Amino acid sequence: MPIVKVSPAELRLIVDAQALGYADTSELLDQPLPWIGQERAEQAARFGLAMEPPDYNLFVLGEVGSGRTTLLCQMMQAVAATRPVPPDLCYLHNFDAPERPRALRMPPGQGRQLRALMLQLVKTLQTEIPKRLDGEDFRAESEHLQKTYKAEDGRAFAELDAFAEARNFAIIRDQGRMVLTLRDEKGEPMTEGKALALPKEKRAEMDRLEEELRGEITRYLEKTRALERVMNEGLAALRRQMIKPLLEHELQEIRSELRKQIKDSVKLGSYLDQVAHDVLENLELFQPGNGDEEEEDGLRAAALAEVLARYHVNLVVDNQGREGAPVIVEDNPLFRTLFGSVEYQTENDVLVTDFA
Repeated sequence: MPIVKVSPAELRLIVDAQALGYADTSELLDQPLPWIGQERAEQAARFGLAMEPPDYNLFVLGEVGSGRTTLLCQMMQAVAATRPVPPDLCYLHNFDAPERPRALRMPPGQGRQLRALMLQLVKTLQTEIPKRLDGEDFRAESEHLQKTYKAEDGRAFAELDAFAEARNFAIIRDQGRMVLTLRDEKGEPMTEGKALALPKEKRAEMDRLEEELRGEITRYLEKTRALERVMNEGLAALRRQMIKPLLEHELQEIRSELRKQIKDSVKLGSYLDQVAHDVLENLELFQPGNGDEEEEDGLRAAALAEVLARYHVNLVVDNQGREGAPVIVEDNPLFRTLFGSVEYQTENDVLVTDFA
């Protein structure tokens, strides 16, 4: 072959910088990377990402440094931008099984709204319920119920006292206990020595009368327990009557604020109904204490805090302001990182958990 001389200028490739379309390579950092020499892989990836039914996966192989992770993430982000925004995910307290919280899906942004509405509900309950239970109307009705109970109890005890007196016994109520005292013919308390000095027949008679009296005391206690139960049920019904309109109004406000149709609307409605029932069942905890028993007031406050904690909303996924579907990259795909786990905390040497 003939030898051809090539000049240095012919061995040099010259590219016009103006034709490249950028002034500096830093401008290329945000540009998508091309699938150079991987046309079939690109087609397969697009086909796989277009599969919308569940349980379809892509398994990607390639040499280290081939750009498979970067290229696939780039394509996933482009495809995800065309998909609808997924719903928010909230965890709610499960009143039937507290260790198994209820998952609630809501339109994007409504999870944050529900959380704020439930926080406002808790604040309203803490301020308005004590006011209503300390109002004149409630106090007048509750005092009437208590007076009725005390009057009935007084009549029952008067009958018991007359029964005891007819058998030479005196009854003294001491801090909820019944103290029996045997009396002699003069009506004076009989000492142990005098009782032992009585004839055997007389002592047997006294034992029989005491047994009759104890049976009457048992019937009296059963009667007063029934009266007290009726009084407590009446007070509970009165509290519910005073608070139920307020509670129904506040929960209806929450339902009205969440106007968009949600897939789990039945679940949310059921949860709000259970919240209403739970509040009405624990109204006595909202009642202000008298300040005389600090320990009792402290226990009531702790119990109330535990009840109110059930009405908080744990917003696990918040998609407010998002455009398109998210792309989540997990570099350490263990079972725990992919599917989560139940976290426990220790209370009185017992492991417990809740929806929060």
